[in-house]
Amino acid sequence: MTVSLCAPTSEITCFGCCPPIRPHHYDPLKYASSLRREFYENRRRFLCDGPSSRPIVGYSCWALGFLDSSGQRIGCLLHPEQNNGEDLRGLIDYGRKCQRECCHPARVFSTLPLDGRNFWLPLVIGLNSFYYSSPHANILFHLLGWDVGVLEIMRSEAIRNDWTVTELLDRRRFLVSPRWNPKAHRWLFRLSLEKNPRGLSPDQIEQSCERLLQSLADSKQAPPWKAASPIAASSAPNSITSSAGTIYTHLLPMDSAFLDFLRLNLGWVKTTWEEAHSAKLHIDEMIGKM
Repeated sequence: MTVSLCAPTSEITCFGCCPPIRPHHYDPLKYASSLRREFYENRRRFLCDGPSSRPIVGYSCWALGFLDSSGQRIGCLLHPEQNNGEDLRGLIDYGRKCQRECCHPARVFSTLPLDGRNFWLPLVIGLNSFYYSSPHANILFHLLGWDVGVLEIMRSEAIRNDWTVTELLDRRRFLVSPRWNPKAHRWLFRLSLEKNPRGLSPDQIEQSCERLLQSLADSKQAPPWKAASPIAASSAPNSITSSAGTIYTHLLPMDSAFLDFLRLNLGWVKTTWEEAHSAKLHIDEMIGKM
């Protein structure tokens, strides 16, 4: 059975990535009243006139509309799911972009096991498609930023304690706390939860992560890994040059969650593989002493 984030139930759909051209931080919930009228009209015209090749005008797409007469489900009228398997998205001038569009939360959700998807979905049951598609109103989008590693550890804890998903969020506040940015901190929490030899509770781990981040902030001018023995350039992957040159941090062949940690916490826009690897070894050691 396939459960996607785009259409998790028969009543809810997400149109957050539509239309393909949107202003930065666009949230459809802010424009629900005008969009509702637009979506009804798009559906009416599509059913009356049928599909035809037309460009997108501004931030509106003529093919984005209500998928049912009740006005519950919202999505692409040209999608193959709506046209007996035939993909008609080429009729708009951004059709290829629409075909490849997939947000980060949807990619994370697709890698969760089915039981994992079903565990988190009760958080959105009852939302209409406008609320569900809102990056600010839909808490599931925020939670999926923690990635599979953290989410599965938390789900396992909930199962052991017979907690519902809402009980889990009440007991593990870091998951929804504005203090923590999942993209910036997911690597730190995942590693801390995995390397937990002393059996610390997640609340104690949160406090330890606070102390570790403060320690890193205090040592920014003289990072302790700078004083460590340099790593031989020959130990770096063949595709990476030695410390003679730097590259954009996100391009390094390392865990993307760790690279986000370096970029968003330490401000490393560019670095070398050697320095990133030295920093990782040092932070691993610090976590082991928590």
